[in-house]
Amino acid sequence: MQRVADEDDWIADLGDQLPVSPLSALGLFLSAIIGIRFALERGTTRVLLESIFPLVAATAVVFADRWLVARNVSVRDRLTVFGYGLGGFLAASLVTALHLYVLYLEETGAKAPLYLLLMGGTVGVGAGTVAGIYEIRQRAAVREAERQSARLEEFASVVSHDLRNPLGVAQGRLRAAFTTGEAHHLEEVDAALARMDELIEETLSVARSGTQVEDTYDVPLVELASEAWTGVETGEATYEAVGNRTLEVDPKRAKQLFENLYRNAIEHGREDVRVRVGSCDGGFFVADDGPGIPDAERDEVLEHGYSTAEEGSSLGLAIVRAIADAHGWQIAVTESEDGGARFEFTRGELPLGRGTGQQRPPRDDGRTRRWTDRWWTDDLDRC
Repeated sequence: MQRVADEDDWIADLGDQLPVSPLSALGLFLSAIIGIRFALERGTTRVLLESIFPLVAATAVVFADRWLVARNVSVRDRLTVFGYGLGGFLAASLVTALHLYVLYLEETGAKAPLYLLLMGGTVGVGAGTVAGIYEIRQRAAVREAERQSARLEEFASVVSHDLRNPLGVAQGRLRAAFTTGEAHHLEEVDAALARMDELIEETLSVARSGTQVEDTYDVPLVELASEAWTGVETGEATYEAVGNRTLEVDPKRAKQLFENLYRNAIEHGREDVRVRVGSCDGGFFVADDGPGIPDAERDEVLEHGYSTAEEGSSLGLAIVRAIADAHGWQIAVTESEDGGARFEFTRGELPLGRGTGQQRPPRDDGRTRRWTDRWWTDDLDRC
């Protein structure tokens, strides 16, 4: 899950309302001016030498902006790149204007000074765009480092808190065994140590989930969800798959995501809880008919340290969040049609340099947003 609340401001809102990307519009405008000039001068050698590098720069700016869009870079970051490009245009235009003024003072002059001024600014746009892309990459790296630091702090808090209880039980029972010589105390010690081992494994699972995914390939949603169901102790719980779509995932980690959601539904629901998995508009969902999650707690259930069960590790849904985050999915916690919990996973915006580079941007086909052509089916629930 990617957090974008810090980008929900007037700059991002303004960018969303623009009919066309400002950086692409600037690049296309400059390319058009150069093309028109070249055509009017009938492609003379002088105009060709004046225009070749600015034309390459203007074209590169357009391609760079399209590349940022394809990478799902946020609107705010793309506007940052546009700002750098515009600043490069103004700086280069100023330098070119000073040079032309010196030529004017020396009475040598220059033919078409305004055009040369525009050409200098165009090269500046290209340089500014490169600087802007470098800047947003640095920002992404800083955000990622801060997120990893927060993750480590959460690990330390959760591990120290959750391990303290079974450790205290083991120590107490061990002392009782030495004092009384009764063997049943050692059974409690063994259970406490097993619980500690489980907590350590789950904590490591969150850490290993990280923010990167490797070896991704296409897996049908139904196949992935069904395999995960067979790996969980389900008891009297039932499972249903509706709709289907193909997911490009790391199958091992994605399977673990489903397993943890199933366990969460079974542990917090009835013995015969029914779990439903399916595709929806923009992603997929996992829902159940259990007691559900109160509105006030839906923003907390995915955090480390949250648990409503006395024996819960508080890491099951944190593992879900880490795996979803690694795949570039956003998670929405809502209420299912049966009054239980529903977890919806949809593709979110990715900061530049994040993930494997294989994530596909949403596209609009006039009916709904989709990730790739193969993601779309007509049998969808609406997220």
